[in-house]
Amino acid sequence: MSRKVNSNAWGEDLPEETRRQIYAYTKPPTDEEREGGRPWLHDFFEDVRPWLSLQGIVEPSKSAWYRFIKRMRVAEAEERRISVEAAKEIAEGVRHVRVDARLVADYLTSRALDAATDQRPESQQSAAILAAAAAKFHSSAIAEEKLRLDAARQRTADAQLKLAREKFEAAERRENAAKAAMANEKLSPEERE
Repeated sequence: MSRKVNSNAWGEDLPEETRRQIYAYTKPPTDEEREGGRPWLHDFFEDVRPWLSLQGIVEPSKSAWYRFIKRMRVAEAEERRISVEAAKEIAEGVRHVRVDARLVADYLTSRALDAATDQRPESQQSAAILAAAAAKFHSSAIAEEKLRLDAARQRTADAQLKLAREKFEAAERRENAAKAAMANEKLSPEERE
């Protein structure tokens, strides 16, 4: 059971992308990110307040800041849960089906559209996950079709080569028969012709 967030809570008036960026900056940066100048909003007084001020964002109280972090952690955990549920749903949907990539792509696209029409935020996230999975299966279906066509092309080439070999061998047999007839002393010149 989720608690309703007060619309006056610090950070709720910020765009979703900005909230996510701020929350991402609360996690330690990698060495590469640190070299690139990515901030780390680790200490409220030393890091958070100065950085928010530079961004033109109204500074929260210390308790409002930590409530914001807690809400974002809960949201992140919910996204992970949704991702796991979506993966389970995908596995359940394809478990009974011979894995035909095109069929799976169509199924996932259908599920993504269903989720996209639901207005709940978690459904929108599920829709994005399902759409990404559908795109991967669609790519796989295209690759499978290409392999199938390449195999068919190879079979055709092999059949043409076999036919050409048979024609060559038949011509060689006729030529050898003609040479044998020419060399046969028992035949008259008219018979040799």
